[in-house]
Amino acid sequence: MDVQPVSHHHNHIGGNHDHNKRKVMIAAIITATYMLVEIIGGLWVNSIALVADGVHMLTDALALAVAWWGFHISQKPANERMTFGYQRVQILTAFVNGFTLLLIVGGIVVMAIHRFLEPQEIMGKEMFIIAVIGLLNNLVVFWILHSGDQHNMNMRGATLHFLGDTLGSVAVIAGAILIYYTDWTPIDPILSLLISVIIGVGAYRLVRESGHVLLEGVPAGYEIKAIAEDLERHFDYLTAVHHIHLWAIAEDQVMMTLHAKTDLQHINDEVMGEIKRYLLEAHKVHHVTLQLESGWEKVSSAEIA
Repeated sequence: MDVQPVSHHHNHIGGNHDHNKRKVMIAAIITATYMLVEIIGGLWVNSIALVADGVHMLTDALALAVAWWGFHISQKPANERMTFGYQRVQILTAFVNGFTLLLIVGGIVVMAIHRFLEPQEIMGKEMFIIAVIGLLNNLVVFWILHSGDQHNMNMRGATLHFLGDTLGSVAVIAGAILIYYTDWTPIDPILSLLISVIIGVGAYRLVRESGHVLLEGVPAGYEIKAIAEDLERHFDYLTAVHHIHLWAIAEDQVMMTLHAKTDLQHINDEVMGEIKRYLLEAHKVHHVTLQLESGWEKVSSAEIA
């Protein structure tokens, strides 16, 4: 026996989505207009760090386009074939962005190792000028994205790209100054490796978080045993809460299925509605499928899934 919760909508699209979409689109346009300058300039001055930063900007432009598409598709309403809507597309785009960053990091590392083995002359002054312009560009884009909703995984993924770009531009500027005054060119691949580590750590976390959601793991901040014990304390007519499954369709849409034991007097729609309202208000579980079972034999709340 199951009833619908008080509010049972599968598309919990917040007002921030349109706001985020606009910011991502503006950032993509700015990035696309400058990336060719940095790539061509990097080839001209013979700086692998500058080229790496430019290639990263190219992938950033694509990543922003993917992020925008994720926001756009996620706003489509649920239908008979996609009963939970399309919000998980945002998680998928975050995963793609993170995985792409890891591939980029691998490419930069290979280029840096090659430059160690075959050092080349670098035009430090020109490298500095191009890097400064790139830094200003990245700061503007990073500010636009960071002012968006950073609780949204898709938006965090886009912002992470430009945090890496901003740090990369700072490193390239420092390297250009050192090369100009000391002619010590190994700093170029060293900085490339440093940038790769910084970007790689953030990308790994993004892939891990988004992958966890895609694999329908228990959302961060939720403990199945703690929820079961809380329900048993709060509702004295529940003797056991068990067979719990907890996952998320998207970051703001947590789902749960569970069984609970009680007496015949409390197996009714009103009781189930009360339990579901409590799960929504106390634990932010948006969609609950609940099965009440008769029988007073005590079942441990540790009997989960």
